Amino acid sequence: MVKFSTSLVLALTAIAVNAVPFEKRIAQTISDSTQKWVAACNKAGGGEQCSNISVTAFSTLLAAAGPCDQQNSADAMVDLAKQLNNDPDMIKFAQIFAQQPRNTPTSESVPYCQQAPKNAELNGLFQCQFQGAKQDTFVGGVKVGSPGTIPFGLTSPLSPPGSCPANPTGPIPDGQQLSDITQDPGLANVKTGAGSGSVAPPAASSAAAPPAASSAEAPPAASSVAASSVAAPPAASSPAATCAPKTRKRGAMKKRIAQDTVAAATPWEDACTKAGGADKCNPIAVTAFGTLLAAADPCAQQDSADAMIDLAKQLNNDPDMIRLAQIFAQQPRNTPTSQAVPYCQKAPKNAELQGLFQCQFQGASQDTFVGGVKVGSPGTIPFGLTAPVSPAGSCPANPSGPIPDGQQLVDITQQPKAAGGSGSASGAAAPPAASSSATDSGDDAEDGGAAECA
Repeated sequence: MVKFSTSLVLALTAIAVNAVPFEKRIAQTISDSTQKWVAACNKAGGGEQCSNISVTAFSTLLAAAGPCDQQNSADAMVDLAKQLNNDPDMIKFAQIFAQQPRNTPTSESVPYCQQAPKNAELNGLFQCQFQGAKQDTFVGGVKVGSPGTIPFGLTSPLSPPGSCPANPTGPIPDGQQLSDITQDPGLANVKTGAGSGSVAPPAASSAAAPPAASSAEAPPAASSVAASSVAAPPAASSPAATCAPKTRKRGAMKKRIAQDTVAAATPWEDACTKAGGADKCNPIAVTAFGTLLAAADPCAQQDSADAMIDLAKQLNNDPDMIRLAQIFAQQPRNTPTSQAVPYCQKAPKNAELQGLFQCQFQGASQDTFVGGVKVGSPGTIPFGLTAPVSPAGSCPANPSGPIPDGQQLVDITQQPKAAGGSGSASGAAAPPAASSSATDSGDDAEDGGAAECA
């Protein structure tokens, strides 16, 4: 499960103002909050847009997000639903998402948005609070009745405190997902279930919005889905093996290949938290897993791996953080067309990443890259190499070929380079980056097992 870090700045500010220590932060696995919406979106034919909107959406549940970011993402969910024949399940789960409690850094209630939603389907909806939060005090020590403590359109505090239309009896258990508690967004309770004031007037426009952008947006702290498709089954364990190439059947590109992108950065975030990275770990991890989306720039993944190593160097050159960053830099990226994904064409900042590049998924065509680009064209050979990768789709951590669709490289190997391997292409590696002097500190890590590739 993903562990998302706190916003210490908010917590320390609140403590300084009130001179009272708060017991704890209350968090959740934020990627779970959009899973049902993503499933409905994929079923309705939303394709890559489902993942992009989802990642932005669940990131709005972080403690550092703005009070209206969650509502704005719910609006984006409804906008896409309207483009897909007003899909009722997408709209329903967007309405429930709009009411999911947000993380609190101080065990105080989280402020409410103070603007009307774009879509009428969201009128009168606002987030519940978690049960462990103080219902009479909001983040920053703000007392009920102050600005931001009453949902937009209501004229008096909520009764019961912490409730929302989908759960009108009160707040929900800490860390739980509202979509697991109810499948009813509670529209019948909008006027009577969660406050004595009237709801906001209908939004001026509820017409379908223009198509959602295909690129991932950055979340508050630092973009995608946990990915829009479910991860492949866990890799079976076998000592020190790597995955051999899979012969792809001849035919047209039929599908996108995706993964649970959150899982790609979770081991690094865990190591970062253990090393004392605190609130710096989560923003880097969130940005990192967004770079695995099909719409991400070819060098965004490498840039995130550089950020991971930068922080590791601040934390006594933590070897686990560096090793896991090296593995992350080689994780396959989502492909929208079952074609190979282009390689970054610039040197990394840190020497620890020299010569590393992403593997491809087995289901991707290894002789054609996204856009129908043939091998040998710009972007189809990793930076610093002079010939196509051989075996096609391989990477230094898995030099025998591409990895099974949807799997995480970190579940296949704990070594950023296979024993005795120096890469998986016939060209020379890129020259050392001028800005880094640290040495590779992950190659002697103990192998944690490899995947069964049958």
